[in-house]
Amino acid sequence: MTGGPNEGCQRCGSLRLTTERIVEHDCGHVGPITVFEEGECPKCGHAEPLGDLNAVNSVCRCLECGRRFELEGETEETPATNRRIQFPDLPTPTPGGELSWIPDRYRPNTERGQQLMVSALVIAILLAGIAGTVSVSTILDSESSDHQSVDRSWETHETIVIFRNDDIQPWYNQEEMRAVDQVFIDEEVPVTLGIIPKVAGENAITDDDETCSYLRSLESEYPDQFEMAIHGYTHEEQTDFYNGSEFGNVSITTQHEWLVAGEEIMHDCVDRPSQTFIPPMNTYDDNTVEVLVEEGYPIVSGGEWFTSAYYKEEAPFVKDGITHVPETQAFEDWSNADNDSDEVPFHDLETLTDSFDEAVEDNEPYVQMLHYQYFTSEDQLEMLRSLIEHMNATDDVTFMTLEQFGDGLESGDIEETDDGWRVLEPIEETVSETADDDSSQSITPNPWTEIRSVLF
Repeated sequence: MTGGPNEGCQRCGSLRLTTERIVEHDCGHVGPITVFEEGECPKCGHAEPLGDLNAVNSVCRCLECGRRFELEGETEETPATNRRIQFPDLPTPTPGGELSWIPDRYRPNTERGQQLMVSALVIAILLAGIAGTVSVSTILDSESSDHQSVDRSWETHETIVIFRNDDIQPWYNQEEMRAVDQVFIDEEVPVTLGIIPKVAGENAITDDDETCSYLRSLESEYPDQFEMAIHGYTHEEQTDFYNGSEFGNVSITTQHEWLVAGEEIMHDCVDRPSQTFIPPMNTYDDNTVEVLVEEGYPIVSGGEWFTSAYYKEEAPFVKDGITHVPETQAFEDWSNADNDSDEVPFHDLETLTDSFDEAVEDNEPYVQMLHYQYFTSEDQLEMLRSLIEHMNATDDVTFMTLEQFGDGLESGDIEETDDGWRVLEPIEETVSETADDDSSQSITPNPWTEIRSVLF
C-alpha cells in the first residue's frame, strides 16, 4: 500500500500522518527508529548510538490507526469526486410502444391485456436467459476442467523431501532472502516459506509493501513451488515451555486471537496463504492443536526433538485431528552459536547429507529447516546447492511442500508403504484440485427469485 501525507491514510482516510525512519540494529533487528530511542534493542538488549543504526528506508505512519505504508509522490489525476459525469439522453417511451413489434391481430386491445402480455413475455425471456446462463456456465466449467486436466500416475519413492525456510519478515535481509529463493528456483525444488505476520509485535509484514509484492510475484511466476505458511504471530518467546515458546502454555483464547490476527495479516500480504502452521521455536501444545483444528489447519510443523519428547510419537504422525510433520534437520548449528553475535554457524555438508541418507534408509520423510538470513556468503549458498544435488543424485526421491504433503495424505494421493511412499504425481495437482473444490461450491439459481425482483 502506498500513499503520502497529502493523500491521507489509505486504510482509515485520516490526514494525521507522520514520516517514520526504519533502521536496522547491529544484531539484525529492523524497526522504526523510535523503538531504539530508549536505548536497548528489543531483540538483543544491547544499546547502540542512534547514529550507528543502518538506515533501511522511510515510511508514512497514520497517527489514527497506526498503519504504515510507503511514501509516494502526489498524483495529478483529478479526484473522482470532482469529475463531471455526462449522461446520454434516452428516448421517451410511448404508450403501448413496448408491444409495437407484435402484429395488431395478436396484440390485446385493452390496457390490462397488454400489461398481462408484457408480464408473460418478461417471464419467458428471463427463464430462457437463466437456463442459457446455467447451461453455458456448465459447458465453460467443463471445458476449463478439461483444459487444466493433467495426466497423473502413481510413482514410488524411498523418501519425501520438504524444505522449510523460516523467518520471512519486513525489511529484513532482503538480498539474502532473494538469493536463497533463487537457489530453489534454479534447482526447481519446492519450498515452504514461514512468514511472521507481525514480528516483535510491532511491524506487520504488510508494512513492507516491497516484500509482500515480491512474495506475490513468487506465487504468480512459480505456482506450486513456493508455499506461503504462517510462522507464529510475533515470533516472541512468551513462555519457558520446552526452553522457549510463543504458543506453548498460553491460554487457548489468546492463542486463537493470535492465530486469527495473523491470518488476517497473511491474507493482506499474499494471494494464497496456506493452512500450514509453523510454530516459532518449534514448540506448541495441546491448546495450539485444538485452535488449529478449529480453524481448519490440517498440518503443523514444529521440531522433531520436541514432538518426540512431548507426544512420544515417531514423525510424521496424526494426533488430535491434525498431521504433525516436524523438521528433521536444521542447517544452523545452534549449539555452537554465540549469543553476542548475529552470525550463526552451519553444520558441515557431511552432517546434512548423513542426516538425509539416514532418512532414505529408514524411508522417513525428510524436512530440512533453514533460515535465509544466515546465508550471507556464496559458500553458504553453494552448500545449499550441493545438498540439493546430493538429494537429486539419490534414486527414488521426490520433493514437495508441507501443504502438498498434508493434502496428499488427506486425499489419499500419498500412501506409506513397507519400503517407502506411493505418490500420485504430479502432487501439486492435489492442492489445485482441493482449491478448485473449495471454490466451486455454489447455489443453484432460483428463476422465480429473479422474476419477482423484476416484476414486483
